[in-house]
Amino acid sequence: MIEAAKQELIRAAQVLAAAGCLPATDGNFSIRLDNNRALITKRGVEKRNLRVDDFTVAHLTDEQPREASTEWQLHRCLYVARSEVNAIMHVHAPHLGAFAALGKLPDINLLIEAEMMLGGMALVPYVEPGTSALGEAAVTHGAASGVLVLARHGIVSVGSSVREAVHRMERAEFLARVELGARLLAR
Repeated sequence: MIEAAKQELIRAAQVLAAAGCLPATDGNFSIRLDNNRALITKRGVEKRNLRVDDFTVAHLTDEQPREASTEWQLHRCLYVARSEVNAIMHVHAPHLGAFAALGKLPDINLLIEAEMMLGGMALVPYVEPGTSALGEAAVTHGAASGVLVLARHGIVSVGSSVREAVHRMERAEFLARVELGARLLAR
């Protein structure tokens, strides 16, 4: 099961890297293994070049496992609060990042596919990355959303599967790109 989960996350990284969402060592991915554990990317690795040894297993009771991504608290809080979430993608998507930089959300109603498939979008006010406070803010502000825009930080998508989380991220980034283009045309 763990090896299959690693392969799923490696494929997800390839898709998101092709979309330009993984600069340098930014981003982190995880998948719930069971009620008590998750597989998460290790800290400091380039997600666009993920390998099977770039992951670690963390227990949901662990505050900050030594090798786990510095955003473990964000993943941990979402898994504990949302039993329907089995996969989490955190990236720094360029078009959604423009919205995050300004503390805004794209208009989900611009595209029917976004409205139907994203599971809602939420803006999480700025909280210092890598803290339990960020995880708590993500739960508070994005309690039922499929995509969370972290102000001045990045984007998180969640799903019942890796595939759903990746599709949500792709759709949200496409929505942001369309809205930015539409704003240019409307001038």
